[in-house]
Amino acid sequence: MKRERRIPFLLFVVCLIAAMPFSWGAGSLEGLDLAEPVNPKVTLCHHPPEDPANVQTIEVGLAAVRAHLAHGDSLGECPQVCAGVPSAVPKTGQTGCWDTDGIPIDCAGTGQDGEYQKGVTVSPRLTDSADGTVTDNLTGLIWLKDANCFELLTWVQALDAANTLTSGSCGLTDDSVVGNWRLPNIKELQSLLDYGQSEPALPPGHPFTGVQIYAYWSSSNYAVDPNYAFLAVSQNGDITNRSKTMPLYVWPVRGGQ
Repeated sequence: MKRERRIPFLLFVVCLIAAMPFSWGAGSLEGLDLAEPVNPKVTLCHHPPEDPANVQTIEVGLAAVRAHLAHGDSLGECPQVCAGVPSAVPKTGQTGCWDTDGIPIDCAGTGQDGEYQKGVTVSPRLTDSADGTVTDNLTGLIWLKDANCFELLTWVQALDAANTLTSGSCGLTDDSVVGNWRLPNIKELQSLLDYGQSEPALPPGHPFTGVQIYAYWSSSNYAVDPNYAFLAVSQNGDITNRSKTMPLYVWPVRGGQ
């Protein structure tokens, strides 16, 4: 049996934990007494709705904590990248090998992805949060559970639909507000794909609903021709680009660094 090498990923997790002075669990107020005056300030990692990637460590009064958590902030200081600990690459999901005619073969000695199965993974990979969202436990990204909430939209329409998504629509009960959600960039969208699966190319046992065997927009422009934008095909995991005027599906995300 092949042993997976997870040391870099574990070191990275330890590094993140070490950067946080305290935590009661993400999104939870368990153990936090809002009526307790002894510690009037709480440290949070603030994710500005207008620029979620620009996280900042802030301190707020106890009475404001609940509202900040509802808007996507998290308890504790924002994690810092540790020197010398690289970010790990996820597994592709492939465990088999094939010859040039597409016939399955023994992986030993082929040098194919299925032989080495390099990368990291977690179990469970995806968690249904029972509020209309699904959390990716590998990347920390939070995805809309309903992958078919919107009609086919052009790229500009898709950006607007994702940016204005709020709790109360698309099955959401997560208290999210305008600006919490966004259209994922192509790397984030690709991070969902499992190249050992097809129709859809998603991790086995995923809890998403309404996944379309078609293409989903990303927020990333195609640098060669900015009239185009990148997309991911859920059927087979293809990453390609199309004109921004083409109507495609929309799969909003929130969170991330």
